[in-house]
Amino acid sequence: MSRCILNRIKYVGAVGGCGRNTIGIFSRGMSSRDDKSPTVKHTTILVQNGVSIQELPVIVRKAGQREFVAYCSNKAPSAQEITLPEVSQMPMEVLSSIERCLTTNGVLTLVNSMQGDELNADVAAYALEKIFRTETVFNLKNVEQSRVFLRLVGTLLERGDTQLVLSVMRKLINLVDLNQTIESFSNELLMRNTDNRLAVREICDAIDICVACGQREAAEKFWTGLAERASDIDAGNIARVYKVAPLLKVTRRMLITLLDRRISSCWTALNAGDVVTILTSLEKCQSPPFRTMQSISRWLSTNIHCINESHLEAIVAALTHLQYTDAQLERSLERYVKARGIKIQRQTLIVALLNFCTNFRIRNYHILNGCSEYFVMNASTIEAKHLCAIVQPFGQLNYQPINGMRFWHTLEMAVERNFGRMVPADVIGVALSCVYLEMFPLNFVKRIFNPYFLDVMHQSSRPEIVARQRMQLKLFDTAMVLECADYDGPWLPRDHGARSVWHDGRIKRILNQIQQNLETIAGGFDRFTTCTYLAQLPITELHIIDILLHPAGLGGTWKLRPRTERNIHTAVLIHLPEHFNATGEYLSGPQSMRIRHFRKMGLRVVTLNYETLAKLKIHPKELNSYLVERMKSALPAFTA
Repeated sequence: MSRCILNRIKYVGAVGGCGRNTIGIFSRGMSSRDDKSPTVKHTTILVQNGVSIQELPVIVRKAGQREFVAYCSNKAPSAQEITLPEVSQMPMEVLSSIERCLTTNGVLTLVNSMQGDELNADVAAYALEKIFRTETVFNLKNVEQSRVFLRLVGTLLERGDTQLVLSVMRKLINLVDLNQTIESFSNELLMRNTDNRLAVREICDAIDICVACGQREAAEKFWTGLAERASDIDAGNIARVYKVAPLLKVTRRMLITLLDRRISSCWTALNAGDVVTILTSLEKCQSPPFRTMQSISRWLSTNIHCINESHLEAIVAALTHLQYTDAQLERSLERYVKARGIKIQRQTLIVALLNFCTNFRIRNYHILNGCSEYFVMNASTIEAKHLCAIVQPFGQLNYQPINGMRFWHTLEMAVERNFGRMVPADVIGVALSCVYLEMFPLNFVKRIFNPYFLDVMHQSSRPEIVARQRMQLKLFDTAMVLECADYDGPWLPRDHGARSVWHDGRIKRILNQIQQNLETIAGGFDRFTTCTYLAQLPITELHIIDILLHPAGLGGTWKLRPRTERNIHTAVLIHLPEHFNATGEYLSGPQSMRIRHFRKMGLRVVTLNYETLAKLKIHPKELNSYLVERMKSALPAFTA
């Protein structure tokens, strides 16, 4: 439970106006209203959650002639008895009389003629709603200052129950110019919240309405009610509380921490809709607590057999955006695909599952094979916009589907049928994915390098996107030239333009740190070059050679003769963690193709693991041994 450093209440002397701050030991009092409305003011207190201390806003209510009391919990004493809202019924004849009024003046005249007992909270609420429906916003600004209108508002706020107050305040969402009325409603709700008279759902509704009415500062102060009613937050309302968290800024972290503690005791009773709401809210907050995500992972493992496809799709998509996965979550999705497989109805669920695997580099053959079987069985109904999203993960993860040629034959027919409906980026993505897996789409080469296709590509995207797509086309063209004997290319001119290419800073730093070891292995500083390119390959990030071992003096001016000089030069590649799948066993499709290209060019290829280098850089002997071992296991160049 959060502990307020400011214990229970804090008495602050009244100040003239809001320009002066009254500083307490742990509190800074600041009035947001002038002396004409001194009932409610504002201050801040320090709240401790474990080792975290945060400054949070609370309200200050008038306790005496020149004293205010700052409430941070319902345990604070009150100067007066709390007046409970009356329970009354609205007489039908009064309702009919109000409804027959055609103008605001008619309603106000009727209300003015009522005696004190006749004007109850329900009558006041109905009269206000009638005025809001009848009058224009411009005229309401004048009506707002009238004595009868203020009487209606005062009666409703003094005698009405919370649901009635919230109901009328919802009508003010489209009348944000009525600042005084909206502030009166929000102050009344804040005081009821301070008196612990609001239920958890009512507090959430109040936050929603206050934010919609432009009372964000007031909305931030409802955290005290939620903190006091933390024990009332359960499976029935926890999703509702999560939903309001994105609306808050100052108190959001405190609320998320509170909910993170509560969810561990009630996750078993959540339903799928609640889980979707929680994850959607955490997406907006961009701060998923670890304990909450663990609870949701356990919930999914328990309920994976009974969850419907739309909810599972939303959950998987949210987990992908939140960048969260664990072994239990992967096993749950594996069980689902093994049980449902080709019975899945929603194409978008298959797309979400494959996108999840791609983002987290999960090379789970049960999930991937299940999705490939679904594709083969349902290719005729799959929309064109989903083809790339289904095929690309196999190329990125360097995974050949178990149904082999059936998969690729089905893909060929699907692309043939939908080529005209696919956007250029998707066509290029499918083509590259095929090349990563050494499956060459010869039937579509002429359609890809068609002037009409290139015109559509240049006209349908922003310049930076077009530049990236052109580079992908260049990569595809180069890969087909090097790897496919039947390819009638190249179709694109060689890249001679000088430009900078992004190179990961981690690789640059580790190269500087192992410089001396490289000199020892290579036999001198003039026998290796770092971060270089081959003249025959396009200038892309994928074709950077991290370390090139070569004969002395042939560094920057070196020209490779791939037909005559093979296995003379060595390309050393440093692989980052993201170049592998999640377990670190398999290289990704682009990195595997990168190695093949260098071997096709007559180079021996040595691969180094970045994490291993980072661990051994402070142990020179072990690092030298590792480098020597990797050099001995170099991959030879392919035969010419």
